[in-house]
Amino acid sequence: MSLSGALSNAMSGLTANARGTTVIAANIANALNEGYGRRSVTLATDVNQTSGGVRVAQITRQSDPILAYQKRLAAADLSASSAFAAFDTGLEQIVGSIDTLGSIAAKLTRMETALMSAVTDPASETRLRDVSFAAEGFASALREASDGLGTLRTRADQQIVTAVDQLNSGLSQLEKLNKQIMTAKHHGQDAHGLMDQRDTILDTLSNYVPLHVVERDSGVIAVFSAQGRTLLDQNAVRFSFDPAPTVLPHMNVSNGLLSRLQINGQEIDIPGSGMMQGGALAAQFELRDTIAPQAQARLDGIARDAIERFGPGGADPTLGPGDAGVFTDSGLVFAAGNETGIASRIALNTVLGSTNAEPWRWRDGINALVPGSVGQSDLLLGLHKQILETRPAGSLALGAGGKSLVGHLQAFGSDAAANRVRSVDARDFASSHFDSVRQSVAAGGVNTDQELQNLIELEKSYAANARVVQVVDDMLSELLRI
Repeated sequence: MSLSGALSNAMSGLTANARGTTVIAANIANALNEGYGRRSVTLATDVNQTSGGVRVAQITRQSDPILAYQKRLAAADLSASSAFAAFDTGLEQIVGSIDTLGSIAAKLTRMETALMSAVTDPASETRLRDVSFAAEGFASALREASDGLGTLRTRADQQIVTAVDQLNSGLSQLEKLNKQIMTAKHHGQDAHGLMDQRDTILDTLSNYVPLHVVERDSGVIAVFSAQGRTLLDQNAVRFSFDPAPTVLPHMNVSNGLLSRLQINGQEIDIPGSGMMQGGALAAQFELRDTIAPQAQARLDGIARDAIERFGPGGADPTLGPGDAGVFTDSGLVFAAGNETGIASRIALNTVLGSTNAEPWRWRDGINALVPGSVGQSDLLLGLHKQILETRPAGSLALGAGGKSLVGHLQAFGSDAAANRVRSVDARDFASSHFDSVRQSVAAGGVNTDQELQNLIELEKSYAANARVVQVVDDMLSELLRI
């Protein structure tokens, strides 16, 4: 081999070493970047040189589409589970238990205690007024719980807006990246950085919808929901959604007061269609349109039961059909057909209000014409009995079995606590699964120890090539001195 050939081979080796060192440095620098795909250098003989030499044939971006798909499914499951856990935790706090200060059950217990205290001394105006305060507190607790449920539904509606904005923005970026990647590949340019950006966006979008990604030969990708709904194939779809400023109990999709999701102007029934199931987007729709309304219906059923227990046909003989009892619908007589949202409207009858000058009506009857005997406690005992009496509920939301008013509240609180435990356990399991899949993906990514070993090998190769250059230089210098 001639000296020029040896020098050319060494120089090609130094060039390859420099490129390899740059790739390894980039790998190590991005070791903790989940969207980064590890690069590896493939070398080949340089056929353009008569003496041989080496060249960088290609730089390959390592990726495992199966693990990536599993990771995105796990991310979607974790996001959905987290949404359910947050809702159930909030609902449990709203409903509370008898041990929770300010809960509905605690307020009802306070009313029960006030009635029994008044029974022992029905002549005491102070004790009768205390019953009014307790009854107002119970009605207020129901209203606050209804408002709390409305807040949870409104939050779900707002989370849908966030998901729609993120999906539109992400899919639009993916569409642009597809074009840039295809152009880069066509011109022989490095598109790996663009692919890293693309994977990062896909990971973000998978929190809202579980994604299935298909890579074409040109390097572009098509994106589908896990159930097969096309989201990006050359052109990205466009999501739209009209949020409500505040979600009230009577508002739902059927009456047109709440919006459905639209894709390219076409309404999509979530969760009915099943085409977008699995992520935070579908979870928020389920919370807003199914789970929260079910809780609201149960709360309304309890409010209705309280109104009917203390209304006509109950303990107060002065009440006739069509009269307002202890509790009213915003001051009016409650109508069974207007049950939806009654928990947000329940109020103490104004004639029994704590600021009213006639607390004796607790003892003698709401429609009593004049005060009766101050020692009479039958009505107070009857009202107390209504709280504990087992009877079928008028509301279908409370089921067919009979329960006391206390029993309905205890069951509601118990179910809310159990749902919270289940959903938190499901979230923790989903989190563990996601971490496991993410670790599997990371195992196939950048291993800094291995990269450092590769760097040492390159240093040895660099030293060898540099030594060849030095030897050739010495030989040429010696020839020139002859």
